[in-house]
Amino acid sequence: MFKVVRKSEVTIRKIADNKIAISFITKDISKDVSLATTEATDYYEKETAYYNRIYYVLEGNLILVFNNEEVTLNVGDVCYVEKGTKYEMKGTFKAIIVNQPAFGTQ
Repeated sequence: MFKVVRKSEVTIRKIADNKIAISFITKDISKDVSLATTEATDYYEKETAYYNRIYYVLEGNLILVFNNEEVTLNVGDVCYVEKGTKYEMKGTFKAIIVNQPAFGTQ
């Protein structure tokens, strides 16, 4: 099985006034994994990972804080976050986000 997702077919979700998510591979295509890009400007959020998650930074700087330890991801950097992890996310960035299982399958 394969599925090509064209730019014209993506779903854009407004998360906040300064953050959007563009979903490419969704739970409708695969319940095992999802893929989206996220774009944010001067963003801050406290987060709990409900999925195993990978962040890959395309532009800007994504700052993640785990137990008071701040990690700055620059262009080309990747971070794996295990399901159940609590963390903070901040910065101005564009990143690819992969969720396993697919986002929204909970």
